[in-house]
Amino acid sequence: MNERDASVATEANVRDLSARVAAYRRTAGRDAFVAVALPASVDARRLLDDPRAHGVVASYERPEQGLALVAVGEAGRVQAPWGAGAGAVRAQARALLDGPSAGDLPGLHPRLLGGFRFNPGVTPGEPWQPFGAGWLVLPRVLFVSSGESDAAVIAPGTDAGELERLVEVASAPVEEASSPVLHIERPLDRERWCDSVAAIAAEVRAGAYEKAVLASTMTLAGDAPISVGRALARLRAAYPDCHVFTMTSGDATFLGASPELLVSLTGGQARSLGLAGSTRRGADAADDERLGAALLSSAKDRIEHETVVRAIRERLEGATDDLRAPNQPVLRKLRNIQHLATEITGRVRPGVDILDLVQRLHPTPAVCGWPAERAREVITQHEGFDRGWYSGPLGWLDGAGDGEFAVALRSAVVEGPRAYLFAGNGIMGDSDPQSEFAEVQLKFRPVAEALGA
Repeated sequence: MNERDASVATEANVRDLSARVAAYRRTAGRDAFVAVALPASVDARRLLDDPRAHGVVASYERPEQGLALVAVGEAGRVQAPWGAGAGAVRAQARALLDGPSAGDLPGLHPRLLGGFRFNPGVTPGEPWQPFGAGWLVLPRVLFVSSGESDAAVIAPGTDAGELERLVEVASAPVEEASSPVLHIERPLDRERWCDSVAAIAAEVRAGAYEKAVLASTMTLAGDAPISVGRALARLRAAYPDCHVFTMTSGDATFLGASPELLVSLTGGQARSLGLAGSTRRGADAADDERLGAALLSSAKDRIEHETVVRAIRERLEGATDDLRAPNQPVLRKLRNIQHLATEITGRVRPGVDILDLVQRLHPTPAVCGWPAERAREVITQHEGFDRGWYSGPLGWLDGAGDGEFAVALRSAVVEGPRAYLFAGNGIMGDSDPQSEFAEVQLKFRPVAEALGA
């Protein structure tokens, strides 16, 4: 098929979308969600080249699994109240998804996408003012790619012509965006960071608490607007086994590639990931193996990791049966860093949904510390900036109460030519300030490189 024939075929497929949507609505009613299969030429990720221009409010990807969710427009929204977590919006979220479904793919249903602040009780600071305490959005059009098929779910009240226009954009060739020249506008304060690490480590040694997670921030600025699409393409390629995401509010887009699953729920089976204890990747295979072995045998890192796993198990016990976790962690190797990881699984009890699990688990000691309330006080004392949605839960859920939420790590807020980056470390009693500084710089790298720095 030549280029002209391919274009004609795509136009015919697009025109057919409206006819199919209209037919399903005649049968199921105008209040039905309609799912339609899409032509093979459609790649909804092209809409992420400029989320604001195309009305994209959220996206969530698992590149290694072939999963991509791209949410366009708002048919409904659940806004989290200040001071409350994900559990406070359960009833409203389920109500938004309540309705008949019809379409080419009977198993494909609508989903909500969104996230929540790390600390919902703190007044937002720069750059988090547009994001609020948290939200879940019902998209007017939800594109779903499973790796095997591509489809879209359109909400009641959404005109099929809107889907057609989006499909045309998502079928067009991608234009390579130029990368602005970025410089560090506001660096990480090394002296303050090291002083805080030393103070926290001393308090842990004195028995005041077991662990606190110290986050940091830095700002990059460019000579032109930063391309969200280009950054995402780099993150997909470099970190395919991570949770790649965007959340857009106003002129700002929160994006990242997180290695950490908070919790998923599918068919009654819950899964969480304890992730704590880190070191760099090696210069070659032998060096990498040596570093990994040292991490597995590190008393500091094993204690830190066990704190996280223990807390996850305790919080899931009241909601699950047959709770399981291996006795020994494994290495989770990413492009520039490796972590200790333990998968925890269990079967949820009747009435438990994904938002209930998010409420129970967030924040884990991996992003807060332990005990949590004391660690929050330490964070407030030492960090001096607003984490916002960084290290908060972020993901999706469906009408059955299933879903998946990651911890929003390795991330940045992009606003025009400026990017606000966030990273953090768990501080234990034997934490060394200079080593912790080197580690947090390592954690800034994935997003900084993706942005073009």
